[in-house]
Amino acid sequence: MNEYVNENETLGLDDIEMENTAVDDLDTEVINLVFLGIDGSGSMDSYSNDMKTALHDFKDAISNSKEVDEILVARANFNNNSIDVGGYKKIDDLNTDYQARGLTPLYDVVTEGSEKLLSYMTFLKEQGMRVKAVFAIFSDGEDTSSRANVSDARKKIQQLNNQEITTAFISFGQEAQTEAQNLDFKNVLEVGSSASELRRAFNVLSKSVIEASKSAVNTTDGDFFDM
Repeated sequence: MNEYVNENETLGLDDIEMENTAVDDLDTEVINLVFLGIDGSGSMDSYSNDMKTALHDFKDAISNSKEVDEILVARANFNNNSIDVGGYKKIDDLNTDYQARGLTPLYDVVTEGSEKLLSYMTFLKEQGMRVKAVFAIFSDGEDTSSRANVSDARKKIQQLNNQEITTAFISFGQEAQTEAQNLDFKNVLEVGSSASELRRAFNVLSKSVIEASKSAVNTTDGDFFDM
């Protein structure tokens, strides 16, 4: 029996706005939401300092872009049998710290993260905002500890795809690429398992996010990382 419980279904509108950036704090009617799920399992421990550098560079790239006022980022960490999905905040609030330990609840972060993205996206649209979104995951391996199963997670990614939300997966090495394909991510970037490749991955991601924010429509057909 699947024991996964979607806590986000119980959130009211006040809870959604409290957890994320309030509409009154937005300086534009065009919003680009970026969900960034980061694998913090034990196999990533040797890359902890490189991940901090990559996140810092990602933050700087978004901060220095002309589109910065239109981009809100939610960072989700998943490791050690737990996940932590943050709210959608301005890039100045992005935490660039990083720790790695434990197992990989990939399906859980996909399931909960997609629900929270859709809830906030719907809320913003109901306030008259024009909203696009990118749902991005970085992982180096297979799921090892989720309560949700692969079918649960695939259905959520397919729901995002059907709503023309860009789904993107960075596979840090070959192991995670199979997961990305099984989950039906439309944009998959495979990079090597090295410090330089880790930094390159987040450099590509920041450029893709910025370019996607300039586009009138979401990139849904495998061209997100090719911009």
